[in-house]
Amino acid sequence: MKPNLEDMQVFLAVVEARSFTAAADNLARTKSAISQAVTRLEEDLGTRLLYRSTRALSLTESGTQFYTHCREIRDIYNAALTDLKSTSEKLSGTLTVTAPLALCEPVIVPAIAQLTEQHPQLGVRLLADDAPIDLIESQVDLAIRVGSLDMQSAKVSKLGTLQESLYASSKYIEKQGGLPDELCELRQWEHIANDWQGTPVKYDLGNKNIIRVTPRIRCNSLHDILQMTEVGLGIARLPDMTAKKFIRNGSLEHVVTVASTPIHYMHLFSKSPPVKVQRFTKIIKSLLASY
Repeated sequence: MKPNLEDMQVFLAVVEARSFTAAADNLARTKSAISQAVTRLEEDLGTRLLYRSTRALSLTESGTQFYTHCREIRDIYNAALTDLKSTSEKLSGTLTVTAPLALCEPVIVPAIAQLTEQHPQLGVRLLADDAPIDLIESQVDLAIRVGSLDMQSAKVSKLGTLQESLYASSKYIEKQGGLPDELCELRQWEHIANDWQGTPVKYDLGNKNIIRVTPRIRCNSLHDILQMTEVGLGIARLPDMTAKKFIRNGSLEHVVTVASTPIHYMHLFSKSPPVKVQRFTKIIKSLLASY
């Protein structure tokens, strides 16, 4: 029979401890189990490895040769673990991510900046798209999505929440005579909407107050919707995290919160995702929590 690798490591421990008793203590096993392992190893090899006496033990010629090989095997094993740990700590290769446009500027790009600063040997490929992407065809490691998901084969976990509100410029609000006393009057304002919002566009203003509007302007680009809102062309639904800096500089005003939608990430790895995916999602969770 071929020698058992575990028995080989027991033999190695006995030789280096120069005692069955000490080896048993080091390996947290009984002295009997240690003795049986060495005996079994000698039987599998068909040769004596150790001379035993009540006071001492010594290697046979075969035992000396075999000890050298056992030590090499242990060193290779330890080196493999060290290399693996090093690879995990110093990530390399490429991380491919897909995410909706609304999350890219406030969250995804800053997360990429943090990740690549921490791991200079790691590259990132970002596929910014509001439409679902085939993860296999595009070789995507991580997909970040807002709202309901229809990919049943993917492993899905929640990252956070996307808060969205209606925003307008101070100039536009002033043009309308200020914010209305009744929020339902917002249906009379000029609206800017993204194509994905459908027709008519529905907003839940809270307290069972729902309005439906027909937008004057439609666009498939969040960046352009933001610009048109900023220059006063109407009121628009924007992610709070996107509008935050425009609130600070006074170019936009918050009108009313209209949506709170879960943000998920998904992957197709059979078990736990690679370390690079775990590190990236951890950064994203931290950034989302800061909003």
